[in-house]
Amino acid sequence: MSGTVEPKSFFHFLHPDFIVIELIPQKKGLIYRHFEYLVKSDLFKSEVKRRYSDFQALYDLLLLRFPYRIVPKLPPAKLMAMVAGVSSDVIDNRKKALTRWLTVVTSHPVFSKDRMIKFFLTDVSNDFSSFIRDQFRHIPDEFMLNEDGPRARDIATPGLRAEVMSYRSKMQTLVENLQSLGSLMSGELKRKEETAEYISKISKEFSSLSVSDISTSGNWSTIKDNMYRASKEMNSLSLLYEKMADDVDERVLQHVLLLVDVLQGYEDLYQRHEKGLLPDHKRGLEKIMMTKRRDTRGVLTTDRSWRDDIEKIILEHEIILSDLESRQAFALLCLNSERRLCEMYFEILGEVLRSLVRVEHGHLGKVVKQWQEVVSF
Repeated sequence: MSGTVEPKSFFHFLHPDFIVIELIPQKKGLIYRHFEYLVKSDLFKSEVKRRYSDFQALYDLLLLRFPYRIVPKLPPAKLMAMVAGVSSDVIDNRKKALTRWLTVVTSHPVFSKDRMIKFFLTDVSNDFSSFIRDQFRHIPDEFMLNEDGPRARDIATPGLRAEVMSYRSKMQTLVENLQSLGSLMSGELKRKEETAEYISKISKEFSSLSVSDISTSGNWSTIKDNMYRASKEMNSLSLLYEKMADDVDERVLQHVLLLVDVLQGYEDLYQRHEKGLLPDHKRGLEKIMMTKRRDTRGVLTTDRSWRDDIEKIILEHEIILSDLESRQAFALLCLNSERRLCEMYFEILGEVLRSLVRVEHGHLGKVVKQWQEVVSF
């Protein structure tokens, strides 16, 4: 595959697979809880159980094998998320963050075609985090296997570095705007949830009052009937606000946060590039020596066809792949390619705006109608 990514459109590559992550309610451990997730892939028709450490293993391998691509950070591995009694909001937010992360990874034009992704979504081996590391950590990185690796110095234009640096400053400003938008949408989501809870409490109080026999007057009987009917209508109103909050979260907020994840991933990529490529280059030279010795490990011991392909590429271009300047040129090509990938993700903003209008307009109409039901008696 070429180091240059040219996706046809945003929606073409964002949904090559439909990923669902569900929290498995089973709890393990007396003092600590190890949360497990059921990861479902529509593309592979698969369901596998994964723990946070399994996601961490895939993250580490992606950075090792694709050091010049966007690999968003995982949500924090906080100790408090492992302690009994942790807030359900913390657990739910981590699940949503993992869903966004895996959606970005499985949608990436390069990652999505790599064997590791299918392996992560389908393999059911025990101690999965150790097993996937053992299978894939010995594979050479993308520079050594990509068709653009040996000719990167010829492809990279003289002004490419300046172009990438100029784009970075614009990206930083955009990330700040999007983080602010995300905070505002989080606040709006919280207000809708609080409104739903507030109206639900009023509904319960009216329901309690509707069965009181404090008075025997005819007017009190009528008032009780009205309070009972109002409690039912206000309960429906509370459910409407809950649904509105869910839709704002799913159709608006999570899309904004996904875009922030991607753009922040680009900044992380740029920072890795600034720190230098010597560690990557050293590991690459070690992989060349392993290949020449036919020191085969992990998945290459069983996938002989892939092993033969890797050996052919490395031995044919050994001199060029041992050149640090060629690696630097390839890294710049990838940075520029990932920049264009970010630009495709900007289409999310159009969908965010449309979804926000639809959610607010659609639900507010239902809310007004429901209030009319409340005041109709």
